[in-house]
Amino acid sequence: MKLEQCLFGYDDGHRLLASSLPLGLETSLLTELSDLAPGTVFGQSEGYWTGFPAPSIGHYILMRTWPAPEMSRPGCVWTHALLIKPAILESIPDLSILQKLFIRPKHPLEKSRYKENIKFDPSHHSEKNIQTDIVIIRKLFESLYEMNSTTVEITTPGELDNPLFAVWSQQWPRLRRNFRFQTAVSRTPRSTGSVPFDVTAILAYRENESSTPVRVTPSWLSASILDIQKGTNSILRLFLWRYGQDVRRQRGSFRPLVEVSLLGESTSLDSAQRVTQIVTEAFPSPDDAVSLKQDLVDGVIVPSTYSTLIHFIVLDELNGEAIFPTPTPKGIVRLKNLWPKQSDEVLMLAEITADTEKPISKLVFETVINIIQTPEFWPLSSSYPSIRKCIAKIKPNFLINSASDMDDDTLLDLLPLVSANAVDLTKLITTLLKRNNQKLAKVTFNLFPDITAVHVISAINNRDSVVVDSSWLQELLLLPNLLLQIDTMSLVTRMSLLYDLASSLGWLSSAVTTNGVSPWSVALSSSSNDLPQDKTDTLYCFLVALAFTSGGDDGLHLIERFFKILHGRILNSKLSFRGRELLSQQLPDLGWIKNWDLGLRFRLAVATAYVRHKWPPNSYAELTDNEMDKVMLSNAALSISGGHAYFKAISR
Repeated sequence: MKLEQCLFGYDDGHRLLASSLPLGLETSLLTELSDLAPGTVFGQSEGYWTGFPAPSIGHYILMRTWPAPEMSRPGCVWTHALLIKPAILESIPDLSILQKLFIRPKHPLEKSRYKENIKFDPSHHSEKNIQTDIVIIRKLFESLYEMNSTTVEITTPGELDNPLFAVWSQQWPRLRRNFRFQTAVSRTPRSTGSVPFDVTAILAYRENESSTPVRVTPSWLSASILDIQKGTNSILRLFLWRYGQDVRRQRGSFRPLVEVSLLGESTSLDSAQRVTQIVTEAFPSPDDAVSLKQDLVDGVIVPSTYSTLIHFIVLDELNGEAIFPTPTPKGIVRLKNLWPKQSDEVLMLAEITADTEKPISKLVFETVINIIQTPEFWPLSSSYPSIRKCIAKIKPNFLINSASDMDDDTLLDLLPLVSANAVDLTKLITTLLKRNNQKLAKVTFNLFPDITAVHVISAINNRDSVVVDSSWLQELLLLPNLLLQIDTMSLVTRMSLLYDLASSLGWLSSAVTTNGVSPWSVALSSSSNDLPQDKTDTLYCFLVALAFTSGGDDGLHLIERFFKILHGRILNSKLSFRGRELLSQQLPDLGWIKNWDLGLRFRLAVATAYVRHKWPPNSYAELTDNEMDKVMLSNAALSISGGHAYFKAISR
């Protein structure tokens, strides 16, 4: 990455001496801030730092100012400034490494180096392992985030520098790129001129530690100081960078974010109430701290008291303080996990959210009503009669959980009342599949066609004897359009089942050809071959014949996969009789003299399919690596209309 730079110093007055970037309207401001700050006391310090954003030129300005006693005029200074793009400033974990880039001119004529940009790679600069003054760190935190004071008292010029860079590095991107500071120290408070600095320094006498009253350090302050000591990868810093990204206030959000972070590690039941209080007071607008609020309602933060936290959030919404977003699926899953271990909390949530249209409350209620539909509900809800009545009223199909104890006639009466959104269909259908009742199968397929088909095929694929010879399979075979769905066929893992299904459906019947080759291709991709050779031939011939009519990418892949196999068996007269029959239905009629040449007819059918479906010529050329086969394929392509491109591709 590249950093722009400029140099200010004395030349018949304090002015800009060199720059790698035009400063435009910011020249005046930078000249003012690069001059000696009024009342500056250098002492043993080599200089001081100034930092502020310059939006009009799209850079953050970081300055280092040194005294220039070699100049003829008293009070002269050198100021080297880096102009840093915000994206670069935000990408550097430890901003103290920037200090290494500042160079004081050795004599007045040394200006040329400041007219070129600086090439800078943060990865080549290790983080500075500097012991920072905890007392100064504390003063900075209190000044910035508690008292909102711009003045920090120090006893020695320069002792603010390292603590300030450490605190600056801790700040999240938007906060750090708007940070305004100057570490020049004076004996009395001073005007900061055109820039309202967030931090300035004032010289104070060192206090006698024995006479200094002991102050209790707030937990947020202790955690912030500890984060500074740990460095750039601490848990708190990651928290601040994640949740500081969309807060409306910047400095004002630091302390509440730290406090929420600490409560996230607490297991106290008071933590949930305290979190909602902090968020409500610090981020009252719905579009403020959205990421933080979302993770709160999703249980990512303060997970140990999630049910209580949701309780308080719901109450706030019902009281008209709707500042939290609705839970995402992640939050709903966490809410579901509360049942039945925290049954009282879950049932209480149902009590307070019933009969409301408030977004969060409504979502919580719908979720709770769904999750309590388990066998544990009835014994656990004895103290909540209103919820029992509610679930019996809006979820009558909940009683289907007792389906295994019901007779067939009762089930036939109840099934039409069952809604797909109101019952665990997997559990229900698994129970129903154990009953070989044709009426029950017909009604179930009519009500829940897709999921029933999936379970029937899954059971057959797993060789569940209860289903294999039952009315369920017979009913499914009467519904080929349902069976030949990709989601259903993708459950097949045995080629023997594919063979049986194709045979039962009449091989190349109208229903099979209408649904095309894709369902079979999907099933084949995950199926192992447990067929004898003759049936393998038959299945392959069926799939290739279907590919001829269906086309598409799946059809092409099947031709590419099986051409060489089938062509070889045809030429060696080893193809099964049933396979020949199926394949012949889709092969061209060459008349009684040539129809005996099944290999020729097969090659012509393949070439014709490539032309008809506009499959790529390079695929045709790669169907076989056998030179004799290639010659025969090229002849086939040459002998059909539109086949020249394929002849050309395979003849290269």
